[in-house]
Amino acid sequence: MTVPQTDSGRRFVWPADYYSSATPAPVLPRGVSYGCGLASAVVLLLIFVGGALMSSGGFTNFVDFAIGMSLGEMRKQYTSDVTAEQRKAFEDEALRLRENLRGGRVGLPAMQPFLQGISNASADRKVTAEEVRTLEQSARMINKTAKAK
Repeated sequence: MTVPQTDSGRRFVWPADYYSSATPAPVLPRGVSYGCGLASAVVLLLIFVGGALMSSGGFTNFVDFAIGMSLGEMRKQYTSDVTAEQRKAFEDEALRLRENLRGGRVGLPAMQPFLQGISNASADRKVTAEEVRTLEQSARMINKTAKAK
């Protein structure tokens, strides 16, 4: 029986040669793996706590806060064709919508058309009378579907 010749000029390492050789020196200090593990544990804990807060009504509070902030920004973006009566009617309807949301009488899925309308209306940094009318109608429709107190 013949023994196969080893070719010292080969360009790859056989797995047996790799695993039988000495352990290479570590590239990173030992504390790095502990730091990364600790950071990932903290991130997972934050995600878990955040999910618990959001599922216990925190998301509703966040949506209410976002609507309030958006309405504050929209007040500066009204064009000259938006009358004071339109502003008042829209703000009253939006206030009633926020109260219904906080009271649990309106679900978050029902809020989607109104939130999309606010996003579309304020995208160009100008809120026209037609956009205010559309937003008011959207809020009124959602308020009509609200559960009784």
